[in-house]
Amino acid sequence: MGFEVPDLRDDEIVLRLPTTDHVDAITAACQDPDIPRFTRVPSPYTRDDAVAFVERSRDQWRDGVVAANFVIEDLITGVLRGACGLHLRDTPEVAEVGYWIAAPARRRGVATRATRLASRWALATFPLVRLELITHPDNVGSQRVAESAGFTREGLLRSYATIGCGVSDVVMFALLPEDLAT
Repeated sequence: MGFEVPDLRDDEIVLRLPTTDHVDAITAACQDPDIPRFTRVPSPYTRDDAVAFVERSRDQWRDGVVAANFVIEDLITGVLRGACGLHLRDTPEVAEVGYWIAAPARRRGVATRATRLASRWALATFPLVRLELITHPDNVGSQRVAESAGFTREGLLRSYATIGCGVSDVVMFALLPEDLAT
């Protein structure tokens, strides 16, 4: 049982299923050292990694695995701006949202827009009680994105997740369904 892949959009960006047409742009964007530094994207990042990401994303949607990977495109030009994804945590009621943004698109609201679109869709579509977003403590920009997208900062979790080249402390943010009602 698969999920229908939505096009999530606002007046500037669209989130859609990654395809083989995105492979070269994903590969190029992930050469930026800040992406693997602050995310779970491997380094070095190869074209084979991008192909595997696209295939895994397609298969997860098709197989009904609650993991939803999107690419972020400029609504007008179709240029790749980044990627955004949702993944179940340890319990089926809790998911994590994450993203990376290509260097030319940073500090332009792309991450906030994508996070809002993906998180609102997830909370409306799945029986989630909690949506989490973690950031590396040094990634102040992503902490601002989380807050701008409506997430609440909950605190520092020590040695919580593998980010970059090892296990790292993270700043935990959460968005609950009732947060959207206010």
